[in-house]
Amino acid sequence: MAISKKSTKINRYMLSGAQKKSGVNTWRYVFTGVENATGQERRFFIELSMLNPFLSPSEPVLGYKNRVKIQPEDLQNVLAGTISAQKLETENIETPSYVVVRAGAYGAGAKQCCLYSAIKNIRNNPKIYEISVETCFFSADRLIGHLDISPEDLQEHPEYLCDSGMINWDLHYEIRRSFEKGYSSKVYSWLATGVRAVFAGSITIDGKVYNVIPKKSFGYIDRNYGKNNSYPWLHLSSSNLTSIITGKTLQESAFAVQGIYNDRVSVIVDFEGNQVAFEANKGLSSYEAHWNFTQSPENDSQEKLHWTISVHNKKYVIDIDVFCIAPLMFVRSFELPEGKRNILKVLSGSTGTGEIRLYKRIHKNLELIEHAEIAGALCEFGQKEESES
Repeated sequence: MAISKKSTKINRYMLSGAQKKSGVNTWRYVFTGVENATGQERRFFIELSMLNPFLSPSEPVLGYKNRVKIQPEDLQNVLAGTISAQKLETENIETPSYVVVRAGAYGAGAKQCCLYSAIKNIRNNPKIYEISVETCFFSADRLIGHLDISPEDLQEHPEYLCDSGMINWDLHYEIRRSFEKGYSSKVYSWLATGVRAVFAGSITIDGKVYNVIPKKSFGYIDRNYGKNNSYPWLHLSSSNLTSIITGKTLQESAFAVQGIYNDRVSVIVDFEGNQVAFEANKGLSSYEAHWNFTQSPENDSQEKLHWTISVHNKKYVIDIDVFCIAPLMFVRSFELPEGKRNILKVLSGSTGTGEIRLYKRIHKNLELIEHAEIAGALCEFGQKEESES
């Protein structure tokens, strides 16, 4: 399936206007690799994100870092008794401004490593999607990078909000299914630019080498950009689908759910070229959506988290039911553009299993178009955490 020129243009969209100093712009890539030594499969992610990048174009500023505000003369005044120590402000809280590359793995031993840089270090081709960030390269069909965070680096810089480790990758990718729309507003936008993508190459994490094989990569690519991140945060997606009706693997099918936008979610599905999209920025009368996120019963053999999504309009009904193994999920932390040390904490996992159904309304009846089994779903739920400072 050919990807439209509009989709390609959307993918290289950069922050403009006021959002250069007050906004976020994130490209995300998710895929599966197979370990050379064991044959074990594992899901990985690579992200490029820009946060208020032109507030501090020459050097990265991490708002979560402690910055002492007391000057030497203030200490002298305290010792001399001319001012009280209680009146001193000990910290200067900065608004974050940087470009960051994040890469890591889901599942047992999950981690994310980060590289922070300034916008002046970015090399961008304005005519095509091609961006270089120090040791990392992003383009419309290629991802190359190297991240190395030592335990000493992390001890000295806990504001990195990441883990220690070494990750290298060299990947080619091709988008097979894309949606030109997902959600758009003045505050934030989401686009599933590669709701189904294939990746090829290799990724190495802490010495373990994983081959990324196109047929087993089950890739996903999206974009989130605007004045802020949405929260509460909810995301589900998978292109590892098997038809329960025919028993066949759905080679060119995928779905994605993103929210939460004013108590609504956007839902998009593609079953072998049959695309259906419910956009949360459309009028309330365009469709109804119900969603829930709960823990499984305590007597379950393994603790799981449960997502249910149901959306319908005059033409279609979509029901999604996904479980993710809780012990194999981990919490990722993201600074919010608003600063004040507010962060978005997202519980993330990639072991989602369940079912998805697509119905078409025919008069007063529902015709089942597809009923598929879901595997390897990316599952996320997050909340804003405000600083106590």
